[in-house]
Amino acid sequence: MNSQAAIAISPVTHHAAATADDREPLISIIIPCYNGEAFLHEAIESALAQTYPHVEIIVVDDGSTDRSRDIAKAFPIRYLHQPNRGLAASRNLGLGQSRGSYIVFLDADDRLKPDALEVGLRVLAQHPGCAMTVGDHLFVSADGSYLSPSQKPFLPSAHYEALLQSNFIEMISTVLFRKSVFHEVGVFDANLRVSEDYELYLRIARAHPICCHRAVVAEYRLHNTSLSRNAELMLTRTLEVLERQKPFVRGHPARQSAFHSGTARWRKQYGRQLASELARSPATLHTPHLRRKLLLLLRYYPLGLGLLVLLKAIPGLKQREARDDRQSQVPSLTRLPAWGGPSKHSRSPVG
Repeated sequence: MNSQAAIAISPVTHHAAATADDREPLISIIIPCYNGEAFLHEAIESALAQTYPHVEIIVVDDGSTDRSRDIAKAFPIRYLHQPNRGLAASRNLGLGQSRGSYIVFLDADDRLKPDALEVGLRVLAQHPGCAMTVGDHLFVSADGSYLSPSQKPFLPSAHYEALLQSNFIEMISTVLFRKSVFHEVGVFDANLRVSEDYELYLRIARAHPICCHRAVVAEYRLHNTSLSRNAELMLTRTLEVLERQKPFVRGHPARQSAFHSGTARWRKQYGRQLASELARSPATLHTPHLRRKLLLLLRYYPLGLGLLVLLKAIPGLKQREARDDRQSQVPSLTRLPAWGGPSKHSRSPVG
């Protein structure tokens, strides 16, 4: 069975706490978690602090080995557990068990602003044809203090074409989905370790209008784990996701142009990162791994081979490129346009 359609989504019902007079829809906040004890309590607290009252909170524990279970169960939320299967599978499990008419996915190390749901619901009410709405976010440090705004664009139209160029949405917690859209386009592809949200956005935007607004609705936490990336994985899987769009861009000049632009953008972004990772790798890097990574550079970003030589040859350039690498993983700081930044990846070790 196709992994995108393998999850049975429960029918929409009102939250048990709602009275007979409550006519506002229920919103489900799904928090996937893998060893999230450091920040999980803040994520849950931000979900509980919403100004919109009709909410259910579902924490999906993806086989954590830390105190995540105890932390989650200390709150009035629904707790689900599964053996470690990865971020996409965790989101799908929460989605399948959700009862809301609308869905928000909140990473366990991030936070929602108090009016996030209220604002998103109001925007969707004003745009009944939209399948989802995208708000803004800001960046915070590991201790939760403010770092910077997102600087991402707010596009009025042509969202599928924009997504072909890059993931301008950047942070999934800024999105409020109509649950009905998952019945139509399917759920997250659990076979993807990274870019599973990007792939879903492309499917939705290809079939339905989406809308953007400028209200800050979420806080994206930057810390050591969130900045660690596997450039080889990001390069191959992101291009794989984009490659799936080929049948839908054929015969559409604007889409074809966006597709080629996006392919070049992702190759450059992760090709440079891969070259930088190779330059910083110890000399004992196993030959088969080195050969595979070099062949990837040759195939997808040949200029990266020249960059690798320079990084190895010029003292100080390696440190500068490493700094630029870290910045390129933060959408607001990247040297590419802000909407060229990557989406947040799974912290789960599942392959």
